[in-house]
Amino acid sequence: MNLKKLNQTELDQRMKSLAQRERHLLHEVLLTIKEIDARRSFLDMGFGSLFDYLVQCVGYSEGSAQRRIDAARLIREIPEVAAKIQSGEIKLNQISLVQKASREVYKAQSLKVTSQQKLEVINSLHNKNHSLSQQQVAAFFDLPVLQTPHQTVQADESVRIELTLSKELHAKIQHAQELLSHAVPTRDLALFLEYLADKVIKQKTILSLEANRSEPKINMKLEGRGETGESSKVSVAEVSAGTATVAVGNLPRRPSLKIAKQIRGREKCCQYVDPTTGSRCRSTWKLQVDHKRSFWAGGNHQPENLQMLCAGHNKIKYRNEARVRYLS
Repeated sequence: MNLKKLNQTELDQRMKSLAQRERHLLHEVLLTIKEIDARRSFLDMGFGSLFDYLVQCVGYSEGSAQRRIDAARLIREIPEVAAKIQSGEIKLNQISLVQKASREVYKAQSLKVTSQQKLEVINSLHNKNHSLSQQQVAAFFDLPVLQTPHQTVQADESVRIELTLSKELHAKIQHAQELLSHAVPTRDLALFLEYLADKVIKQKTILSLEANRSEPKINMKLEGRGETGESSKVSVAEVSAGTATVAVGNLPRRPSLKIAKQIRGREKCCQYVDPTTGSRCRSTWKLQVDHKRSFWAGGNHQPENLQMLCAGHNKIKYRNEARVRYLS
């Protein structure tokens, strides 16, 4: 099948159909794993555990194998969970959270979590994302909060760090990642910290060099990108006696930082509305200030002509407008 020939509606229907078939196939996989586990046939095949069989023989990654084992064993204990997995109400990672928490409770308190308790917490996880599921499971089982940071130096001299962030600090970090999503386009915390470290080192190094220079004035040429990704240039920056005066040539085609900040405060998510379904995007990732009526078409920088769009929808809007602009 040539997918390029399908329109948007056909692609959407195909994706949903494939997802349903995938969940059905997963259901069959879990039932098969459950039967292999019950028979312990992996021992006859020369593997010391079900986990080793799924990783070494079937080819699952370690994480995928453990999630499927957790789900298969829970289905054996609570058969009605199978239907919840097949319908998509419950995900494998949520089941693994419950199973792992049950093991932690038994290890710490020598108490076995009952099937009824597991079913109760699983029912509370319907259609929740991973973060909310973690919070729900931890609260249900009253798992202790780990506060002491743990640092381990690994064989390649990399360092593994485990630490607990408060709710407030975690929210601040997420907000900072959203604001810098153009520079660090993934949610990888390690890459984000590396970016911040590089920025601080570079900034402090430049300030230190400037402080040690004997010349009273320093000419610098700076070039960067603005809120909308458009290039902006500063022609000359004069630094003298600890004060800075900036002379700007070629005014950037973007709103001022003050107005951009006002729009960011007014709109916390992407404002793109699907013309077919009428649904709003509401993504908070890689947000950009965009002109409702584009600058090239006579739009201005006034707040009423500005909106927040995620990078993906900003690119789509630009492409659609480009067709109109260059064909007219």
